[in-house]
Amino acid sequence: MRKLAAIIFALILLASFSLWAGGQKEGAGKKAAASSTAAGTGKVVVKEWKIPFLDCLTGPIASIGEYLMWGAKRAAYEINQAGGIAGRPVKIIPIDTGMDPAKGTVEMARVVKDSLTCLGPVPEPVIMAAVPIAVEHKMMCFTATTSYEYAAKFFPWSISWFAKTEEKLPPVVTAWAKMFPDMKKVVQFVEPYGPWPGMAKAHVIGLEKAGVQHLKDVEVPRDAITFGPLVVKALEQKPDGIIFACQSEKVAKLIKELKNRGWKDMGKLLIFNSADDAPLYTTGGSALNGVMIYNYINPNINSPRWDAFKKAYAKDHNGMSPPSLSTHYYDAVYMIKEAIEKTGITGDPKKLMEERKKLADYCRNVKNFKGLMFTWSMKDGVPTDKPLFLFKIENGKKILVKEVRPGQE
Repeated sequence: MRKLAAIIFALILLASFSLWAGGQKEGAGKKAAASSTAAGTGKVVVKEWKIPFLDCLTGPIASIGEYLMWGAKRAAYEINQAGGIAGRPVKIIPIDTGMDPAKGTVEMARVVKDSLTCLGPVPEPVIMAAVPIAVEHKMMCFTATTSYEYAAKFFPWSISWFAKTEEKLPPVVTAWAKMFPDMKKVVQFVEPYGPWPGMAKAHVIGLEKAGVQHLKDVEVPRDAITFGPLVVKALEQKPDGIIFACQSEKVAKLIKELKNRGWKDMGKLLIFNSADDAPLYTTGGSALNGVMIYNYINPNINSPRWDAFKKAYAKDHNGMSPPSLSTHYYDAVYMIKEAIEKTGITGDPKKLMEERKKLADYCRNVKNFKGLMFTWSMKDGVPTDKPLFLFKIENGKKILVKEVRPGQE
């Protein structure tokens, strides 16, 4: 009897242990499942989104680098005022490349270790040296101020802010040329820097479509100090019109030299968008009155968002209007915000490679992105419907003459 009772007691203990162990296992399973479910919700794990910006803040184009950085930081300010990205603040991290490719590669090698993405690099020599490192690590770079021809080399780990140069620029040049039926021959001043010679070639396509003869380009040396001989060289070809594809201050000095030598048809002078920078206006002054310029933004649009941007820029830049490229990295920061929020990117270091690809895939084919100036879509990394604007300069202001969209002249 005692033996039977002992056996029954032992069986009860064994059953109790099995129930306890099963409960522990089930509890652990529920906990793991709960943990897995939480991970699957895409819960943001970062306290702050840090976006490095490899920009040129010192050297000969530091004035451009400054307003590019300003645009990015302005976007971050607005986003943070509205609650951040997926509920977390965003911070732009300035990194100066100084136009030095070697420095750019060192900085990029540091950035790719743990960054989701980066803005820049700026300018083209640094892009060519540093972006291959980002491509190797499958991190997307927003090179938002270079031409398609540079950005496309690094697809799918970059996007182009512009359509192909040979498709984008000719229509606005054709539109300008058709404004002056008596303009039969045009010469260009071209500085051999980055994408500018390629842009000058695209200008030629536009001239030819308008039935205008392209004369021999006059090269503007990077270290040019005197401009009289260059102007004489251009005028010897007896042009009816002139296009400027060189640094902003040089454009202003060339135009003043032309006026000193008797040039009067100011509307037949066309400045390309990269020269739409403060030195153009401070150096050129009233000599620019009547001159034409094209660029990618229309400072005369009416919208609360643009008005706030314009007012803030003027406050920080002695009353100046935002230059043509000042909106590009502003829009890039907003595009990154949209990609993070729409794809559920978390900032989890363990998912870095996966989330880099999510961001790149989204931005390469974003639809109806609401930029500061207008709405556009991307197809395989290339914008499909961005306009260009043709202006006349009067007293330092740009007066809209024509909006040109792809396929128009």
